[in-house]
Amino acid sequence: MNLLALERTVVRVDVVDSSSGGVTRQRHLDRALGTVLDQVVDSVRHSRYADAECFRRDDGDSATLLVGAQVPGAWIASDLMRELTIALHDVNRPVHDDYRLRLRIAVDHGPTVMDPPHVNGEAVVTAARLVDAPALRRFVADERDVDFGLIVSDRFHRDVVLAGERGLGLVRFEPVEVVVKDFRQPAWLQVG
Repeated sequence: MNLLALERTVVRVDVVDSSSGGVTRQRHLDRALGTVLDQVVDSVRHSRYADAECFRRDDGDSATLLVGAQVPGAWIASDLMRELTIALHDVNRPVHDDYRLRLRIAVDHGPTVMDPPHVNGEAVVTAARLVDAPALRRFVADERDVDFGLIVSDRFHRDVVLAGERGLGLVRFEPVEVVVKDFRQPAWLQVG
């Protein structure tokens, strides 16, 4: 295993309201998250980026994906999110609304170190803080019809989103200030 930092995109995923509703609901959401992430990771492996590195670390009601630099950030922010939308629709279609899987998602990119099961780097920390951003939590609480909310780091927004590739120029992001623990940075919340 190469313990030197390599450029990767980090996608942090966390289940909305995972601890409410009892053990049966919690178990369902954990399994549904696994199913969704299996589909999303498969979409990378079956895309034109089949040889790209894609590592997934599960943490119960959350997960971290590290995707190699061979996969453009624009593909992750557009195509991967579309695959995520499809996978969420598939797992949510047959269930009662109380069991619907909803997610908070944060994306950053930069040098990261993978030493499975450990992942490290500023982008990993940034994504972990962004997924807990109060603005993202409010968005998913207020927008009950959406299956996920997406927030991206200022760096990812500047480097990837503003380039407008893969239709990202059509997606609306609003700037937010994120303060979580000792973390304070601007970020961008997808609003349309």
